Amino acid sequence: MPLPPLMGRGLPLLGHFPYIHGLGVDSFAFFMEGYRQHGRVFAVRDMKDTFAVLLGPEANRFVLERETPHLSWGAAYGDEGSRVMGPTAMPLLDGEEQRRRRAPMMSAFRHQNIVAFGDAMVELARAQTAGWKEGQPVDLIGAMSELTFRVACGFLLGVEIGEDYPRFRELYKKMFTPVGLALQAAGLPYMQRYRDGLRRLSARWIADRRAHPRDDIISRLLEAGLDDEDVISQVLVLMFAGHDTTKLSLTWTLALLLRHPEYLARVLAEQDEVLAEGPIDAEATRKLPVLERALRETHRLYPPVSLLRRGVLEGFELGGYTIPRGWKVMYLPRVSHQLPDVFKEPERFDPDRFAAPREEHKQPYAMVEFGGGYRTCIGKELAMFEAKVVLSYLLRTFHFELAPGQRLEVANAGAMTSPRYGVKVLVKRTGRRVPLAQAA
Repeated sequence: MPLPPLMGRGLPLLGHFPYIHGLGVDSFAFFMEGYRQHGRVFAVRDMKDTFAVLLGPEANRFVLERETPHLSWGAAYGDEGSRVMGPTAMPLLDGEEQRRRRAPMMSAFRHQNIVAFGDAMVELARAQTAGWKEGQPVDLIGAMSELTFRVACGFLLGVEIGEDYPRFRELYKKMFTPVGLALQAAGLPYMQRYRDGLRRLSARWIADRRAHPRDDIISRLLEAGLDDEDVISQVLVLMFAGHDTTKLSLTWTLALLLRHPEYLARVLAEQDEVLAEGPIDAEATRKLPVLERALRETHRLYPPVSLLRRGVLEGFELGGYTIPRGWKVMYLPRVSHQLPDVFKEPERFDPDRFAAPREEHKQPYAMVEFGGGYRTCIGKELAMFEAKVVLSYLLRTFHFELAPGQRLEVANAGAMTSPRYGVKVLVKRTGRRVPLAQAA
């Protein structure tokens, strides 16, 4: 079989580097053009690698479910990924080494642990929004970033980090901004001081868990035999997955609801019917299909991570083409979610596409909002539960409107589907107080 066709528009020396990395160009439009020209499999190049771009349900299924022995995360991100997350970070590993780290984490994400944290989520949302003033624009992405970081800290690390929180938040901000990630990937010694600071901070948590084991992530990883540096790597991965992706999900969902008031009215009616004046508990969140469909549609249009890679360890055939060993592959959730032969009118916000009898997402791997196969996101249930709790709290406590004059567009930098200009909202309190489940 032939090699995939190479996209045009490559630059001298750089190739398609700006489109692959979103540097001052519209990467989404570029890859959509590639799909229209070549179909679901084509190739792009940067200065040193050739990438097979794989789109659609069949490609997603191959990458996520059948990757072994053909594909590898570690081979895709190499030394750059190791410098950012640590060489033993779970996403960079394959096979038994990956499973050895994933297994102890899985037990922390049991259903009962997640729903038991619901009241804490409500209290954190209440504290985060306490200072919001009517008539003054609220930076929604900033507020959701702070809230989801606190939720992730509380659920993953325990409230015991208390006094360490400001320093941990400061270090994380330095290390995981787009610039910080790029500097770490490049191996600049300047960034090492932040990792050293994190190492000193987390050493106290690890020493405490060794002396006094708890029912939390750190204790479970230590029980599995991981050393301190390995534990730090897994904590960073979980914080990134549990914070950076969820803040984008919350921000985009609320922004899209505000841009589609007819669907927002249905969400609010469901809230009144299901929650009334009661708590936002696990039972209630299971009865919010209108809100859940809005979340799913947001994940379709704006999946938090829009571009992921693998290295090719063993050549394979897909879509009528041969992908040779030594290449890399890219799968693009945002582009795959926009294929017109998979989703009807894919550019339109239409949450009812997830309702019977349509259920367009039922085609396996048409949606890859939480990955798939043995790499399915272990925090999937936590992310959906948190989103329902936080959005329900916000919508019951405030009336929202988008601040005038905004442009809601996706930024091009990096693989995250972030709003380029942020999202500003105006709020007005409803006067309703949301009770806690344990107090109800």
